[in-house]
Amino acid sequence: EIGKYVGQAETDRLKQYVFIPVNLNTASDDDILTIPGAGPRMVREFKEYRPWKTKQQFEKEIGKYVGAREVARLWRYVVIQ
Repeated sequence: EIGKYVGQAETDRLKQYVFIPVNLNTASDDDILTIPGAGPRMVREFKEYRPWKTKQQFEKEIGKYVGAREVARLWRYVVIQ
């Protein structure tokens, strides 16, 4: 979204300093892959359970694939809107 206000070069420069949470309901594969440690499997799982509605749903569904500590870590990088 910051790309609406500044050019691509500035957007790329700023991305090294901030992380913008990924909206699980609208994120592209590339958006999901910006989450540290996320790979093709997480892309598939995040998209499979759309639409996301609650944090509890996230914890339950993603908790099938990773432990509670990893679920909590991933939650820091996402948002449900």
